[in-house]
Amino acid sequence: MIIQEEELTADKLKDFHNGQMKNAYQYFGAKVERGFTSFTLWVPDVKRVTAVVFHPETSEMVSYEMKCLPHDETIWQIRVPADLTGYSYIYEILSNNGELLEKSDPYARQGEMRPQTRSVIVGPSRYEWQEEIMEKKRSLAENHVEKPMAIYELHIGTWRRNEQGNFLTYRELADELVPYVKNMGFTHIEILPITEHPLDESWGYQATGYFAPTIRYGTADDLKYFISVCAKNEIGIFLDWIPGHFCSDAFALSLFNGKPLYEESREERRVNYDWGTLNFDIQRGEVVSFLISSAHYWMKEFKFDGFRMDAVITQLYIPNEEARTFNAEGKEFLRTLVSSLKKGFPDAILVAEDAWGHPKVTHTPEENGVGFDYKWNFGWMHDTLAYMKEQPSERSEHHDKMNFSLMYQYDERYILAFSHDEVVHGEKSLLNKLPGTMEEKFSQLRLLLGFWITHPGKKLLFMGQEFGHFDEWEFKPELDWASLEQEAHKKMAYFTKDLLGFYKSERSLYQLDDHSKGFVWLDADNHEQSVASFIRRGKNPQDECVILCNFSHNAYSDFRVGVPGNGEYRQIFTSAAAEYGGVQSSIARIASAEDIGADGQDKSIKIELPAFTMCIWKLMEKGSEAD
Repeated sequence: MIIQEEELTADKLKDFHNGQMKNAYQYFGAKVERGFTSFTLWVPDVKRVTAVVFHPETSEMVSYEMKCLPHDETIWQIRVPADLTGYSYIYEILSNNGELLEKSDPYARQGEMRPQTRSVIVGPSRYEWQEEIMEKKRSLAENHVEKPMAIYELHIGTWRRNEQGNFLTYRELADELVPYVKNMGFTHIEILPITEHPLDESWGYQATGYFAPTIRYGTADDLKYFISVCAKNEIGIFLDWIPGHFCSDAFALSLFNGKPLYEESREERRVNYDWGTLNFDIQRGEVVSFLISSAHYWMKEFKFDGFRMDAVITQLYIPNEEARTFNAEGKEFLRTLVSSLKKGFPDAILVAEDAWGHPKVTHTPEENGVGFDYKWNFGWMHDTLAYMKEQPSERSEHHDKMNFSLMYQYDERYILAFSHDEVVHGEKSLLNKLPGTMEEKFSQLRLLLGFWITHPGKKLLFMGQEFGHFDEWEFKPELDWASLEQEAHKKMAYFTKDLLGFYKSERSLYQLDDHSKGFVWLDADNHEQSVASFIRRGKNPQDECVILCNFSHNAYSDFRVGVPGNGEYRQIFTSAAAEYGGVQSSIARIASAEDIGADGQDKSIKIELPAFTMCIWKLMEKGSEAD
């Protein structure tokens, strides 16, 4: 029996086939309504399609042969007079060459717990979003370009485990992760992909269920609860979402009708050899509708505050070509995707992972851009870490790595990301990348995060780096939380918390991130002493801060730095404070501006600048406490 043919009208099917449908999840997949269960599947060029359903307790199997629509032979449907909520199912597809395929549902709302791979029929969601939650989400997104943004990136399964050693559920995350993130001072959470996937070690980047939150951590309603708790605590949440490639496992999208369907039709572009995945065929309208609908589904159903879109190089550049050849059709797909999301969800914040530096990713389509809000600044990250890995005595020869980013800083809108990619596969943790004794490593990690927080751009830090995780991230049970019993790691966590709190309190560190008026070099070229000094500005002149980063192992007792104003300057933050493990006491440090020109300024101050230190100085207002 064909179900409600009027649902998929000729106009709607035209949109689906032309890549213009944004709500395909409302029509495809398994649906339960008023005691009936329907199955709808797009699969062209096959002889037969059967929905095979398994009882959740007895595994008893029942098969329902599906029929194609009279007006569209690529769409197969069946309506069963039974509520099959909780049953698992697969599609048996008889290809034109006689091969019998068993496939999970591309539009399934839930999958079985791995290693099982069937789809699961779910009923309507019982979760109701409160208006208070939606209002807080709108407030979080409002004018985000001029607000502080410090993102905590994590993999749910290895952040922390429960007392039994199992994954935390989405509801347990609400109880444990949200208070931790809020207490540390992060403004947002970014979770590595939770689209259903068969292999834990893929971290979710080899997805099979583009409409199914992984059952590893609970149900869809559990996830909604977690997201609502984030919003109640004024924490935004981003989903790491993969628009370019998918898992090659045979039970899912791969060779769905016995030949390439979801994957690239052009063989030379089909396989992503770096990850062993398959690239989507974005020339096929039905695949474009599938991807756009997936993005809309996660935003509409789960109210994420935005996406970080993984590896957009698979669209912006032609796959598998040694020369980085621009891919016009890929850029157009991303434009279509981003424009559709922005139209449907104006408050959504969209972030691109573009590792190859494609121009104008964060410019509007009218400016020949793609339309993202932000992109990760890979150039800054690579240069900064390469410099910090050098022995301090050798850094003077590489000082240009620390100032080059300002040559292109305002070409795009950037996020400065120390992500999971920087602390895996032999890369070592941030702490362990740094040379010297353990004490010097911690001093330099504080300096590194100090430079990160004062450099223009929004911020992202992968889990564990906030307390100086020593080992690189591996797929182990959880982070080394026991290290917080050691004084050095405890002080590092305290430093990060204070640093993030300070960042959010100083408008000059975020308000003009997107404007060249917000940053002025004092001395970009002091390679002899390995010191970088600059000014950060907000809209109010009184917010102006003078910042110094000493990347040398040498301390300078009488360091002179130019300042823009006359009066007394106070050190308002330093990574060298004793409470963080540094060498400076808590005594207030004041320096009076002198009529001695330096760094292009008419005035200057003379200060103590310890080794491996980031410090911030600010002109004191008349009548302040230190006057």
